[in-house]
Amino acid sequence: MSRIQQNVLWSAGAVALAGEATVHLQQYFALFHYVRWIGPLFIANAVGCAVVIVALAHPRTRGLAGLAGVATSAVALASLVVSYGQGLFGWQESGFRPVIALTVTFEFAAVVLLSAALTAAASSRTRLAVNVVT
Repeated sequence: MSRIQQNVLWSAGAVALAGEATVHLQQYFALFHYVRWIGPLFIANAVGCAVVIVALAHPRTRGLAGLAGVATSAVALASLVVSYGQGLFGWQESGFRPVIALTVTFEFAAVVLLSAALTAAASSRTRLAVNVVT
């Protein structure tokens, strides 16, 4: 995979994280600002996404940021699933509102895009190491 294609994956992953953060902030102010634990977790998600986006912009921190982005989005997805079942910190989700579909889309996209970028970067490093050795 070319460097340009890798950069597209990193950038698209950052855009997905920005969408995730935006939805979490909007939902915090619209609904969850009064919900104990869940409201602060929505803010924490948005802040975490913002930190990861900044770190993705720097090549030296990109790998760790990619892992953090995958973890952040995967935990958010898992938390949503738990909230539909037994509930999460006293909150039980019901119904499937359009905003939930939107956030699931952003979170899933972030996981897939950043995982692909991490895989491509690791593959490039392996190829580079093999070429240097031979």
